[in-house]
Amino acid sequence: MRRVFGVKKEKEPPPSIQDASDRINKRGDTVDEKLKKLDAELNRYKEQIKKTRPGPAQEAVKAPAMSVLKKKRMYEEQRDMLYNQTFNLDQVAFAAEGIKHAQQTMSALKSANKELKRMMKTVKIQDIDLQAQTHTKTVYI
Repeated sequence: MRRVFGVKKEKEPPPSIQDASDRINKRGDTVDEKLKKLDAELNRYKEQIKKTRPGPAQEAVKAPAMSVLKKKRMYEEQRDMLYNQTFNLDQVAFAAEGIKHAQQTMSALKSANKELKRMMKTVKIQDIDLQAQTHTKTVYI
């Protein structure tokens, strides 16, 4: 039967929050590199536009500069989107860390409560009352 249906593949564990954040940051870095290249290209077009006279020659240089500018805007939007995703992942990691700390605090409080209850069983209230009565002094003015 295994030959007919095949064997069930093992599932890979889901990526951790840190892994996903690192991958997104790496993608953001590649987008930043592309933006730097586009900036350099735009600067070249700006210099060409400054050197040419107004008219058809300048319009011929402006057309490709506009397409580069549109690409730059698109990459900036992508970069912003990636940084927002990283921010969201960081918020999730922070929340998960907060929950872990809360769980540790709760377990510490439970163990402390058990210890207090155990200690209270050994204390006799009558002894405390007798000691309190013997140590109190009446002061008259």
